[in-house]
Amino acid sequence: MRTPMFLCIAALLIPSILGLGDTVAVVDQAGREVTVTLPVERVVSLYGVATMYLYALGVHDKLVLGTYVGLRPGTPSWEALATVDPDLKGKYTHTKASLEEVLAREPDLVLASSRDLEMVQGLAAFGIPAVVLHAEDVAGIEGATGLLGRIFGVEARADRLLGYFRANVERISGLIAEVGLEAPRVLFVGTRPLRVASGGMYQTQLIELAGGIPVTKGLRGYWQDVDIEQVLLWDPEVIFIAPYGKVTPADLVGDPAWRGVTAVRTGRVHKMPRVFSPWDIPTPESFLGLLWMAAKVHPELGIEVVPEAEAFYREFYGYELPEDLVAVIGG
Repeated sequence: MRTPMFLCIAALLIPSILGLGDTVAVVDQAGREVTVTLPVERVVSLYGVATMYLYALGVHDKLVLGTYVGLRPGTPSWEALATVDPDLKGKYTHTKASLEEVLAREPDLVLASSRDLEMVQGLAAFGIPAVVLHAEDVAGIEGATGLLGRIFGVEARADRLLGYFRANVERISGLIAEVGLEAPRVLFVGTRPLRVASGGMYQTQLIELAGGIPVTKGLRGYWQDVDIEQVLLWDPEVIFIAPYGKVTPADLVGDPAWRGVTAVRTGRVHKMPRVFSPWDIPTPESFLGLLWMAAKVHPELGIEVVPEAEAFYREFYGYELPEDLVAVIGG
């Protein structure tokens, strides 16, 4: 007896609906439902932040083409990451890949950001699924990590990674409350002394989680240029400098225009570290950036960042921090 057509169709659909077959349906961070064929063996990442989550989740061997956050060949960060991924040179792209370049890598899946929607539409015409991620703040990080954990079948590792971050947030908050410390005013400086992080940026969230008051909380947009008079009005007690610019603490301390700033007078001007990627941007390494900032904002807490960093890189990247990086982090 012939099986009715609708039963045949239902039999094909049931595994996908239940997630028991070779596909999984996910809702990405743009609200799009995307069906991904499992297992994913070849992935292209157009989103540099997402690229670094593939490494922390231990699935970077699936990466065939990727953009990276501020990574350049020949730099210490490049050499460090190359020890984790010997194939880094073959999958690295300095500029955003074209549709033709993506197709040439024959990906099973493409990871994209909200700035890549035109590319996403182009990929759809070739039947290649693209998941849009938005890991630009704490909520976005949690959502992106969970999605990647599910897609690559590493949910337990994703939970451990997020658990580490959440535990540190609670730990810092608890220690501050226990000691009864007041929150100092904090400024975050970018690639120029008077280029500062706005209130909506991840750096501002990190300052707050580290127990500080971001003086630029009221600024909108992205990086903003201000004048020294505004900085003097804010009078930050702690200043952090992004690790990807040429600005150093000595530049501020040695500038007469900055001598009226409390952070400069008291020597509390700090340039953030970076290993694979900068510790102030929303990659997994920013979880250490939070600890490092808290140790600088509230040295009374006695947070030891070096052993934390050594354990973190060992667990999530299989990487042993060399002495020169240990010195930078400890300093």
